[in-house]
Amino acid sequence: MPLRRASIVVGIVVAAAAVVLALTLFHKGRAPGREAPDHQAAGRADSLGGMRNLTPEQRERLERIATLGYVAGTAPVPAETGVTRYVRGAAFEGYTLFTAGAGAEAFLIDMEGEVVHRWASPGAPTWVRVRCLSNGDLLVVTSKPFPAVSPCRMMKLDSRSRVLWRYGRPAHHDFDIGPDGTIYVLVRRALTLPELRDGEPTLDDAIAILDRNGNETGHVSIYESFRRSERYGTWLDEVEMREGPDMFHTNSIEIFERDGRLHALLSLRHVHALAIIDMVAREVVWVKQGPWRMQHEATFVEGGILFFDNVGLGDRSRVLEIDPETSEILWEYAEEGFYTKGRGAQQRLPNGNTLISESERGRIFEITRSGETVWEYINPRTAPRDDSTVLAILRAERLPADFPLDWARGEDAPD
Repeated sequence: MPLRRASIVVGIVVAAAAVVLALTLFHKGRAPGREAPDHQAAGRADSLGGMRNLTPEQRERLERIATLGYVAGTAPVPAETGVTRYVRGAAFEGYTLFTAGAGAEAFLIDMEGEVVHRWASPGAPTWVRVRCLSNGDLLVVTSKPFPAVSPCRMMKLDSRSRVLWRYGRPAHHDFDIGPDGTIYVLVRRALTLPELRDGEPTLDDAIAILDRNGNETGHVSIYESFRRSERYGTWLDEVEMREGPDMFHTNSIEIFERDGRLHALLSLRHVHALAIIDMVAREVVWVKQGPWRMQHEATFVEGGILFFDNVGLGDRSRVLEIDPETSEILWEYAEEGFYTKGRGAQQRLPNGNTLISESERGRIFEITRSGETVWEYINPRTAPRDDSTVLAILRAERLPADFPLDWARGEDAPD
């Protein structure tokens, strides 16, 4: 089956964190300029909100599952931080955008590690996923660990960190932008269906569809996309499911076009699977499992699918590039000592190198196809309340050297 890559996604955080979506379950959100739908009858899923029929005990349990905290870091501060290696002529020149494991801020640094621009919202929930637009606007997904009452959100800021809009429902983990500017963001809802876990409340991930101004125009349920699938309608009945209500823990989405139709490539962490949904038919058209576990950040590259395999080797992580038809490993990076149990990400660069985020160790590094490190950055910031530990880096993305930065010459983010 021919597969085409449409875009490279942006993001990184720890996999243990099922981003702060509690209020997706418990509150009726409102998309800007639009009323939230009414709750449906017992035994059915609300459109994108919670279930009126959940008991307080069920709600508390789901809230805890949906709002597990993030690992702020695991590695001790080394003797040298910032840019520790830079091989000119071999590294892909540009600017690196990243978010850290704590704090509502994002950094854009040059190849020497100097901060070119910073966006920030002091006192707000941690930013876990960002994308910088050509005019300096920043799309952000936030998160906050339990027992916070503030849900994670998606929002858009300008280059001076002023909020332009907020999406009215909680979002989590990842989003992507379609060719026409439409935004596709992961959200979550509660299901209570007799055929699903004996009617126990279960978390179903969904893809909310937003216009450029953050208005919701529709959504696609991942659970229903499986059930609707002619080929994979019974796949969930046959696969080994993780204990607990967090059924999929979807942690990445990439929108691409094939045969004139939009599709979504997803990473379903808790079932160790990659999947593709036809966004027009709203059905799963491809699923793949393999020798990987708890993976993140699935993205198309020329000839294959690239993703971060967190624990497939047990005590090591690796970055895998596989053939989507055969699961054959086309390329991998799995050096001794390379490990992040949660989150982790990678980006295939135009020169063929790969930029990797070893999240929990606060490390970003760029390697060649042969595995040579040609650029490395260690976060100089330390974890909250522990200045002996490097602050995690959730996800890094390399912007090209010709990326417009006129907006970055103005006033920086507030302290």
